[in-house]
Amino acid sequence: MNLSEILKISLKAIRVNKGRSALTVLGVVIGVASVILLVSLVSGLGKTIRDQLESFGANLLVIIPGEPGGGRGPGGVVTNKLEFRFTSLLENGVNEISEVVPSIQGVGVTKYKNKETSDTSIYGVTGNYFDALNIEIVEGKAFAKNEPGNFVVIGFKVKEKLFGASNPLGKDITIQKRRFKVLGVQKERGNIFGRDLDNVILIPLGPARSLLGVDRPNWFFIKVENDKDINIAKEKIEKLLLKDLEKEDFTVSTQEDTLALIGRILGVLSAGLGGVAAISLIVGGVGIMNIMLVSVTERTREIGLRKALGARRRDILLQFLTEAVVISVLGGLAGVIAGILLSLVVGNFITTEINFFYVLLAFFFSAVIGIIFGITPAIKASKLSPIEALRYE
Repeated sequence: MNLSEILKISLKAIRVNKGRSALTVLGVVIGVASVILLVSLVSGLGKTIRDQLESFGANLLVIIPGEPGGGRGPGGVVTNKLEFRFTSLLENGVNEISEVVPSIQGVGVTKYKNKETSDTSIYGVTGNYFDALNIEIVEGKAFAKNEPGNFVVIGFKVKEKLFGASNPLGKDITIQKRRFKVLGVQKERGNIFGRDLDNVILIPLGPARSLLGVDRPNWFFIKVENDKDINIAKEKIEKLLLKDLEKEDFTVSTQEDTLALIGRILGVLSAGLGGVAAISLIVGGVGIMNIMLVSVTERTREIGLRKALGARRRDILLQFLTEAVVISVLGGLAGVIAGILLSLVVGNFITTEINFFYVLLAFFFSAVIGIIFGITPAIKASKLSPIEALRYE
């Protein structure tokens, strides 16, 4: 019996039990679609973060407290030993540097008349921050590097919440009971690392230190004149800071370092989520095996008759194995279509990125699932004695 005949018999058997076959296929569809959707979400997250980081420019360095890989979140407290005096130290000590921006951060409530924003991030920066990080001002202007006074540049969402469609420029807002005049509005920037870059207020460093009661910078942004010198600048900065600090007191990070770290994190996340979704594929495979075992039992007399007419064990094994693979492949195809469509629909609300390597991988595993979970029923069918099978009631 050739493969085309086996395939015809398998398809006929699947059509005879349409309802049961459809339910079996559904398990595979859910598994494949879940893998594609979850990986698309993680890839979309990675794309968003990469785009945000790349918008800052490849010639940006960041100095943060703590050593590489050290905990900086909840439960991983790091003592901040950075000092504001490092600004002039870096400006004068590293020729490749064009801008040094010390920065501090806090959170507060901002009010304008009867409107307010809650949990607004307040950043204290020097005026060269906007140039160093390629921040575009869409209304008004940014404050100068050492410009005195209580001026602010507000984020897009702050402007929307406090002023709506009206002009915010020159208006006074209240932050922690202190008045500041709106000088400009920055371009909409989105989110990065869970931070809303549009729900922010940027204040000159001097007034911000007084407002927030901060005596140390949270980080330094360093702009290098030529991005080809980024690693040279990094080495020089590290040597310079090691005269005052220990190795574990700070980290100098390039865009490449950050992207590599994010890539590793997202890779683990993709594998984890893909593994969870793959469980659905395994469940679908178990469903295929159970249905095929039931099918073998129901078709025992048919198997006996075919063997009596000359069918070999190999023919019977291939027939039932082909049925299992056809079911899983149909489920894989439907799952691929469903997963891509779901990713496109979800992409209207959040960023998704369909990774066709994982699409092909999910489809490949759906076929493998059919082989793995179809082999046991196929072997059972092939081993049936024709005499006993014909006697089966």
